[in-house]
Amino acid sequence: MLVDTGGEENESFHSSEALKSYLDAFFARRTDLNSTLDLLLVTHPHIDHMRGLPMLSSTYKLRNVVDNGQAAREPEEAVEIMRGFEQFLEVQKLPHQSVSIDDLPPGGGGLQSAVIDPFPSCKGVDPRISVLWGRVPADPGWGDDSGGKPEFIDENNHSVVTRIDFGETSVLITGDLEVPAIRSLLSSRSKEVLDADIYEVGHHGSHNGTTAELLAAVTPDWAVMEVGPADRKHSWTAWAYGHPRQVTVALLDQGVVRKAPPREVQVGTSTRTFTPMTVGHAIYATGWDGSIVLEGDAKGTIVRGTPDIVGM
Repeated sequence: MLVDTGGEENESFHSSEALKSYLDAFFARRTDLNSTLDLLLVTHPHIDHMRGLPMLSSTYKLRNVVDNGQAAREPEEAVEIMRGFEQFLEVQKLPHQSVSIDDLPPGGGGLQSAVIDPFPSCKGVDPRISVLWGRVPADPGWGDDSGGKPEFIDENNHSVVTRIDFGETSVLITGDLEVPAIRSLLSSRSKEVLDADIYEVGHHGSHNGTTAELLAAVTPDWAVMEVGPADRKHSWTAWAYGHPRQVTVALLDQGVVRKAPPREVQVGTSTRTFTPMTVGHAIYATGWDGSIVLEGDAKGTIVRGTPDIVGM
């Protein structure tokens, strides 16, 4: 299963090349998988989450695709990528499910289907993939953001939220969900499906992608962030946005349960401005640590593994 495809593209870093190198190394080790992704899940149609779609569709075998059913609006490159990928799905006749919150079951549980959860039993354990959020058909009354833009038209708030269970090990992935949709998620889904061992930190560690209330529901032992390093000083990068934000890392250092040896990391205080901060819990970020691998077994024991390649 692969969730999102990255999208940073500048003279210092090419996300699609980095992803391809990582997957090639992974599939070289796991030749039994025949270069096949059983599930590709695209949380939402922003370029930094789906720029790698052409590379994936031309390089590897895809079996199932899940998204939120939204079309990309900008930039034009994103529009063309999504249009081309939709044509690919049609030609290949791949099983494809677009998730709306109207599809979610009553009672606060997660949505499952043969497309969302295509995995058979693995080492005696049946992995469970479920979706907890998706496209919101009508404005719930979220209001405007700080710039006067309606929160409802922000694709981030329609991100597909996914829970993964392998025995007693669990992962929660919230895409780029922001504060208004996080509140709606918390009010509509049960505590049982939100409580997870690993939290893939929302919106690249942005100030509006994690809340204290969300962390209280998730109670994660581990937190990981997909974010670039602070020294890659180009437009449309973690440096340009000030990710991860100091306020978010502070929340994580309070809300993540598992302690870790204290270490100093770089956090954003605003756009293009960073400062050192000491964290003492199991919080990791690609911008700090390179590629991050967590290995969880059916008993819920989670350890840091060795990446197939490093330096992402």
